[in-house]
Amino acid sequence: MDRPSSSRVRPTASNRRRRHRVEEVVEEPLLSEEDVEEQHGMEMEPSPGPQHWSLLTSFDTHIAGSRLEPLVTASYGSVNKIIVSSFVERWQLETNAFHMPFCEMTITLDDVASIIGIPVMGRTVSYNDRMTYEEAQALLVDALGVEPREAHDELIQVRGQSVRLERLQERFGGMSDNDWEEMVDCAVRVYLLYLLGCMLFIDKSDTRVPIIFLTYLVDLDNVRSYAWGAAALAYLYRQLGLATRHEVKQMAGYLTLLEAWVYEHFECLAPTPNIHYQPD
Repeated sequence: MDRPSSSRVRPTASNRRRRHRVEEVVEEPLLSEEDVEEQHGMEMEPSPGPQHWSLLTSFDTHIAGSRLEPLVTASYGSVNKIIVSSFVERWQLETNAFHMPFCEMTITLDDVASIIGIPVMGRTVSYNDRMTYEEAQALLVDALGVEPREAHDELIQVRGQSVRLERLQERFGGMSDNDWEEMVDCAVRVYLLYLLGCMLFIDKSDTRVPIIFLTYLVDLDNVRSYAWGAAALAYLYRQLGLATRHEVKQMAGYLTLLEAWVYEHFECLAPTPNIHYQPD
């Protein structure tokens, strides 16, 4: 790999568009707390990849229309904690870049668009976690079609502005095309919420998702108009900055993007696929 001539380089993705993507999506957390704390002193936030509930086989058009469909398969089953930790240690808050021995490099919007394939241009995605209880309850009722009392009980149970994934799957996992169109739309919102909350904007809980993202999913026709890739990159920048603090033990954010970016620009670090592998 040739050394860049300038002191600071913002690389773009290669024209080959070769990507390392997982062929299967698994439900297990990315890393166990014990493994990461023992080897690196920092644990990577669990990120269960999206799973196709029984109803989702008939939702291809809805998911594709949102332009978030690449997230269904663009997820590693686990994160290489050595690779991620090594690059986190080189992250510079002042420049939002990795300080390498030969230059500074960072993840760009072009990388997000070419590696993940989600939109980086469009309407702004702003995050406001200061919703009132009444606003949160109304959002659950309007977007997911639940009864006000049910929304109240869920918000009280989680003690915050989020909803449990287990509860969502219990309610919407058994739906089919024979259900009312309004309920089918609600189920589509649930799945898109799952993609956003468990992948692009994953936090330090692998069992809940923030309901604030439902504000962008109420009108399913407008989901495709948002710059989800730009928002995810900004969120990852923020989490990288937090992870550099010595007291931080966990890291959130879309670590699949970070790891795939490393493999794209440092091919010597990329794993070699085992073409002879046969599942048990």
